[in-house]
Amino acid sequence: MPGHGAGGPLEVAVEPRNDQYDPDDDRWRDQVATLQQDLHAHVDMVRRGQPAPGTKGTIDQLVIALGSAGAFQAAVECFRAWLGRDRDRRIDLNWHENGVRHSVTLTGGAVDAATVQEIAKALDRAGGPPWPAGTGLS
Repeated sequence: MPGHGAGGPLEVAVEPRNDQYDPDDDRWRDQVATLQQDLHAHVDMVRRGQPAPGTKGTIDQLVIALGSAGAFQAAVECFRAWLGRDRDRRIDLNWHENGVRHSVTLTGGAVDAATVQEIAKALDRAGGPPWPAGTGLS
């Protein structure tokens, strides 16, 4: 994923995970589609192909652009709602900042203020509006 420029949106790769299902299981694909639909309704989203290890093809990667505190808050609420439906779900978030790769893993019980603040700091450094002081997850 390319880095972001100053003043541009912070691009975050979203990777839904679950150890109970094979990635090709239709039930899992339906669950991932639900997350994608929720995110698409609330934040700027793009699908990108990334090289698939050991193959000549690519894997679709879901990337969200967080250009404002409102978009960031909407994404966090989508993550919390989706994770809250099944304790076995998790979401890996990855982004690049000044050439350094950052990542966090969200689980149903771990979408806490510290994790959210880490991403909010990256959003602020990217030149987006800062996360409003004194606010946290509801």
